[in-house]
Amino acid sequence: MILLLPLTTILVALVGFYVWHRQLVRKRHFEIADAALSAFCRAETAIARAREPIVNAGEGTTRKRGDYELPAYGGMLDRLYIPVERLKVHRNAFEELDRAAVNAEVHFGTELAHHLREPVRAYHRIVVATACRMTNVGLSPETKVSGALVRQWEAVVHAGVTALDDTDELSLEMDEAKRAIETTLRPFVEAPTFSEFLLVYRPLRLALRRIRFAAPWARSGYGKIAVYAAATAAEPTVGDA
Repeated sequence: MILLLPLTTILVALVGFYVWHRQLVRKRHFEIADAALSAFCRAETAIARAREPIVNAGEGTTRKRGDYELPAYGGMLDRLYIPVERLKVHRNAFEELDRAAVNAEVHFGTELAHHLREPVRAYHRIVVATACRMTNVGLSPETKVSGALVRQWEAVVHAGVTALDDTDELSLEMDEAKRAIETTLRPFVEAPTFSEFLLVYRPLRLALRRIRFAAPWARSGYGKIAVYAAATAAEPTVGDA
């Protein structure tokens, strides 16, 4: 009994440290997953808002106009500039998403971080497509790009506008990234069951698996039968008779 007391104390201390460490890791994973999901949703909403084809009054006026820009030409450029103007309003959401992606990459891997940065890539694609559309307006009819290329730019800038292959590629990529993020991070922000909270679910499942594996070998006489089957029968001798 005297020897059992220090052993029990050491065992309780080790179990307590293990539980504390696991809970600390789970808390950190919860914080990172919650921040990543929230940042992605805000950036996704900003992308959807920027790609709305409907123009509201007063939009596009923040664009810096040229000194010799004609009013009609300037008004056309203002309308084309609206998606970028909307994105700039929510610039903080994309900066927050980029920070969340860095933390997620450390704890959950580069693949998840790649999916998290999908709205940032969409942001840059919209900016580039908008710049191309605005530049194309000022070109002469002989130097303007083809209608197919213009339609590709429009499919990036506006939701619901499809390219020649009838696909809204940007929306599809955003949806695919969202599914991957939800599948990976959603379990970390959901409330755990009581057994998961006590951190006994996974060890208990592992123990049951080992018991099922060892059960056939524990049957009475199983090992003896195997040994007897492997041994060769002895030939009777004259002395035995």
